[in-house]
Amino acid sequence: MLDVFAGCGGLSEGFHQAGVADSCWAVEIDEPAAQAFRLNYSQTTVFTDDCNILLSLVMEGAKTNSRGQSLPQKGDVELLCGGPPCQGFSGMNIFNSREYSQFKNSLVISYLSFCEYYRPQFFLLESVRNFVSFKKSMVLKLTLRCLVKMGYQCTFGVLQAGQYGVPQTRRRAIILAAAPGEKLPHFPNPTHVFSPRACQLTVVANDIKYEGSIRMDSAPYRTITVRDSMSDLPHIKNGSAVRSMNYNGEPHCHYQRLVRGKSHRGTSGNQHQPVLYGHICKEMSPLVAARMRYLPIGPGSDWRDLPNKCIRLSDGTTAPKLQYTHHDKKNGRHKNKSLRGVCSCATGQPCDSFYRQYGTLIPCNHGAYHIQVTDTIIGRGFMEEPMGKQGRVLHPEQHRVVSVKECARSQGFPDTFHFFGTILDKHRQVGNAVPPPLAEAIGLEIKRSVEKKDK
Repeated sequence: MLDVFAGCGGLSEGFHQAGVADSCWAVEIDEPAAQAFRLNYSQTTVFTDDCNILLSLVMEGAKTNSRGQSLPQKGDVELLCGGPPCQGFSGMNIFNSREYSQFKNSLVISYLSFCEYYRPQFFLLESVRNFVSFKKSMVLKLTLRCLVKMGYQCTFGVLQAGQYGVPQTRRRAIILAAAPGEKLPHFPNPTHVFSPRACQLTVVANDIKYEGSIRMDSAPYRTITVRDSMSDLPHIKNGSAVRSMNYNGEPHCHYQRLVRGKSHRGTSGNQHQPVLYGHICKEMSPLVAARMRYLPIGPGSDWRDLPNKCIRLSDGTTAPKLQYTHHDKKNGRHKNKSLRGVCSCATGQPCDSFYRQYGTLIPCNHGAYHIQVTDTIIGRGFMEEPMGKQGRVLHPEQHRVVSVKECARSQGFPDTFHFFGTILDKHRQVGNAVPPPLAEAIGLEIKRSVEKKDK
């Protein structure tokens, strides 16, 4: 298997757990993520070259790169998988002019070039949900057209990771392709029930609505919650950097037994990992630490629950009280007749930075239209639900942001999986990864296709 844009190895992890393939090669230009991949798969050749340069070397007949690493040759790759990054699918407009020309120069077409050269038996492309609708589905249609012209059978869809045992809501666009003579895999049936509202997986292209092949109102297992993912982890404080520690007793549920006992090599033994690694969290500033401390412990609490008062911070400085100085034209006065606006824009006038207030316990954000308080990082998750929107990054029951380990578990990574670099690097590796349980479910379908063909 060749994993392109591999990150720390979420796709490879899931495929290993499915037993469908071995990661022989991986391409990842980000050094910390590449190091994380090496930590988990010491037998894999990990390239940190630009993928375009790497492919050019192979096409020119090179056997090794400048570091002396052996390059995969034509006929070596049976499974090609990857998630080409494109920030445009998440909001940035990179196709604002000469769209087809820019598409040809994108990393999506670079990834398709790998497929055209190596001609693997199976191909997988993973991306954000907006991939299928971006620019009226232009990128999706061109990608499918390229694969079909190469002779591949194709299917595409949007999958909800929460339906495959991940304790969060995360929808991903998937394209699966099989070479001529191979059996095209189906998308996996859900294994876990999940909120119907989060499972709207239809795709609209050319004003045509495409329904997914997965239409199940039930599944064998219940939804995995935040409590399932983290209740056995020990209590830590803001900025905790302790490298290793003991678990908070025995596993409290089946999910915890899985993540403790499942090896990143795809096997699950009777012995759970005895020591916990990576349960560390970013240290927040004295002001943010105070906001976390004053935020009530309770599901869904956010900045609106903060008291508006003057407090002394841990570094000796003072956080002043937020002053409401203007009439709010839209919402009117508070029920006690007090003002609600903090900027002239609340009255319908243009925003004025003169009214900007800094360092208050209730955060004041100068938005595009008016100054308002914000819940950017001030919001608690729900213990009894899957992890939701990214803005709610505070621990549901502790005065801190969620740890690297808690984020990794919310993606379905086993506790034996290692990340590399700074805390920010590790959070980025987790956040950019394909949830391994989702990858495992897809991998099992590919494995079934191979087995059916061999019968």
